[in-house]
Amino acid sequence: MPRPDLEGRLSAGADAALAAFLDLDDLLRRAAAYASHSAGTEATRILLHDGEAHELVVAAAVGPPDDMIHGSRFPDTTGIPGEVFMSGEARVAPGTAARTLMAAPLNGGGRTIGVVETVSRAGGAAFTSGDLERFVSCCGLIAVALESASLYRRVGRDTEILRRTRDLTAPPFIAESAAMRRALDQADRAAGGRSTILLTGETGTGKEYVARRIHERSARASGPFVAINCAALPEGLLESELFGHEKGAFTGADKRRIGWFELADGGTLLLDEIGDLPLPAQGKLLRVLQEREITRVGGSQAIRVNVRLIAATHRNLADEASGGRFREDLFFRLHVVPIALPPLRDRLEDIEPLTTAFLEHFAADLGRATRRLTPEALPLLRAHRWPGNVRELENLAERLLVLGSGEPIGPAELSGLLPHAPVPGVSVNVAAPAAPIIEDVSLWEQEHALLVHALERSNGNQTRAAQLLKISREQLRTRMRRYGLLRKP
Repeated sequence: MPRPDLEGRLSAGADAALAAFLDLDDLLRRAAAYASHSAGTEATRILLHDGEAHELVVAAAVGPPDDMIHGSRFPDTTGIPGEVFMSGEARVAPGTAARTLMAAPLNGGGRTIGVVETVSRAGGAAFTSGDLERFVSCCGLIAVALESASLYRRVGRDTEILRRTRDLTAPPFIAESAAMRRALDQADRAAGGRSTILLTGETGTGKEYVARRIHERSARASGPFVAINCAALPEGLLESELFGHEKGAFTGADKRRIGWFELADGGTLLLDEIGDLPLPAQGKLLRVLQEREITRVGGSQAIRVNVRLIAATHRNLADEASGGRFREDLFFRLHVVPIALPPLRDRLEDIEPLTTAFLEHFAADLGRATRRLTPEALPLLRAHRWPGNVRELENLAERLLVLGSGEPIGPAELSGLLPHAPVPGVSVNVAAPAAPIIEDVSLWEQEHALLVHALERSNGNQTRAAQLLKISREQLRTRMRRYGLLRKP
């Protein structure tokens, strides 16, 4: 049988993968078909190794459906493929029903990444040592193509994650209080496992920071960390955002879109504000957690995903489940390792170092000298209830840098920025009950309203709006982008 052009066929497959970085499945199918054609067999499957699960996974298959189901898994020591994977040596073996079998390792990056197995040679002829040698060379080319496509896929995936997420500089994180140290200690202990983690706490307590810390201390640290806010996903597009869609799946789907679960494959996925997911989406999420596979909207093929899930919420999910607003079975799936993050009002030891760190952070960002707190100002900060928690303190520090002078920060200046702060000159007792606050109006909402008002007064003129707010135009655009007020070009 004439040999096909190995380099040309695999180059075409690699080009297709490079054109759409997540079309590695297409390259795998091409490689399986090529290996079967080269060996003159009826069926071939490519098995890739899942190191965390110690399993071989059917990544692509051609030929009769028996034992060729895409996504099937079995221990990496099972059968001929297991022997070849463990030894790293190709071999020929008789199969069942007079079928012969040939298997060779896929070696890439100095390690074995999988196995190619082919069976049922046309005419029933046995494989020779020459056949095995050519098959090993063929698998070497497949391994090189997969390594190149996988590298491109990782780079493209990282680029796509950055493109879809907000470009915000990570603020400093301080944990000197006993309450936060206990929570971080729990997070560090949980990082080494594979269990689903549920982070609970009020808005602005640092749940995304803790989730990222868990990821960076886990065995998945080299994989992607993807954080999405479930409350910000449009309900009509939620399934497409989470699981992706195929071209033509619905009006406007002019190309394939990869969902967040696929983007997080091999890494960690944070589903923030998971308590805001609609009930239909909760059912689909439960299925993914049970089956560990997703199906793109408009697609029919189940895609295996290897993702560690961290969920976060400011809601009491047990109460939500009791009230029928959250699926009880999903709650128990998520409530494996719960970690509660304390509010800032229970972390009084952290307020001074956090404020100092935020002031230094924004001073460096704005190219200004930092400011310091006067001894009289600290009790005022400690007495505040901080309904927006660390995020509210961060916003306050930014205001102090943007709107204030270079003078030390005293009670008079703070009283104008903190809602319901004590009158300057009146002593503040830290142990006394804090002044009442408007519970249903957050600092986030107030700043958003301020921006909208300035833009309305200036008829959308950003330079004029910035002047009204006494900030630079670039600072205005940064805030507009943060609140979704900056239209895309």
